[in-house]
Amino acid sequence: MRLTKQTGYALRILLHCALSPERSVTVAEIARTQHITEHNVFKIVPMLVEGGFLETTRGRGGGIKLACKPGDIRIGDVVRVTEETHIEAECFGGGADCAIRPVAPINRILDDALSAFIEVLDQHTLLDLVSARPARPGAPDLLERLAPVG
Repeated sequence: MRLTKQTGYALRILLHCALSPERSVTVAEIARTQHITEHNVFKIVPMLVEGGFLETTRGRGGGIKLACKPGDIRIGDVVRVTEETHIEAECFGGGADCAIRPVAPINRILDDALSAFIEVLDQHTLLDLVSARPARPGAPDLLERLAPVG
């Protein structure tokens, strides 16, 4: 399964907030440091707030911060909020009114595969991503790569 850019952006937004636990961050700061357009940050933050991952404060001194500890945010939960969690094969012939589509054997297999994928993601949290260290010697640390630029 290929995750959308939206999920990648959501994880980067959460990582950025996790790396600044002592303060609220702004949309402009996230956009600049994570190389995401402000439009996309504005689009994704409400999903993450609704999912219970972020909280926002309006006004002077306001901003965005994690609503819970990084260890309480499962990657699978983020994917459930940002991705469609049901996949269905197209019927042969492309007919939208396929009578067997809901019970087609391939769709049950695809649902099982998606469930297994999400189950693996549920075993990992945002803290795992924050704590990630480079796999090869000399590779930049994740924290260094996410550090604000300029």
